[in-house]
Amino acid sequence: MGKLTGKVALVTGAGRGIGRGIAIELAKEGASVAVNYSGRVDAAAETVVILRALGVQAEMYQANVGVPAEAAALVEQVVQDFSKIDILVNNAGICPFADFFDIDEENWRRTLDVNLGGAFFCSQAAARHMRDAGQGAILHISTVTSYRAGATQVHYAASKGGMNSLTSSMAFALGKYGIRVNAILCGGVATEINTPENEPIRTKMPTRYLPTGRTGDPEDLGKAVVFLCSDDSEWITGTLFPVDGGYLVT
Repeated sequence: MGKLTGKVALVTGAGRGIGRGIAIELAKEGASVAVNYSGRVDAAAETVVILRALGVQAEMYQANVGVPAEAAALVEQVVQDFSKIDILVNNAGICPFADFFDIDEENWRRTLDVNLGGAFFCSQAAARHMRDAGQGAILHISTVTSYRAGATQVHYAASKGGMNSLTSSMAFALGKYGIRVNAILCGGVATEINTPENEPIRTKMPTRYLPTGRTGDPEDLGKAVVFLCSDDSEWITGTLFPVDGGYLVT
């Protein structure tokens, strides 16, 4: 019996990277997992194989959460297949690095649509079912960049800053229905999004300034997600929870 046995979780952007790490840790604690992906079907299929090997039900669902209709349809299909939804992890996100003067309207809108709009519309759809059940946990994967932004991440930081505000507002709006809402402020994690193509991931991420002395792994995020979605954190809502190796204190 794990902490999440009997629970159903939807993790957006779970085909690889942080999303996969989160899905694995949820499965280790007994949760059934719906794996959302938008592009790499091979990666999503690999995630599902890993999860099923852990002894839980796992299915994959293609959807662009940046499109409201697709986000809503994704949640409805998950509920139809699993009969309920207890946990939503809004992990799907993009970070198209660009100089401030090179961020055009299309880039700006797509970044906000996926990162902020996707979190909102998936949450809205899931919360309707959680409200009927009288319980639920929603977790947003935000970033320390919303506080200490990079010069080529203005649009990304703006979308995640909006997510931080979304977290507190949703926690207040949904608390009366038994739904808790929190966010993780993710630090530097060894995934493809943080390094140039074909570059070794860990060796290209500086660690000398981190109190922990290392970059993060997707599983580090996953373990925090388990805590914030389990009964261990039943009196925690509306928080921005740093999982960053100490980055914000440096």
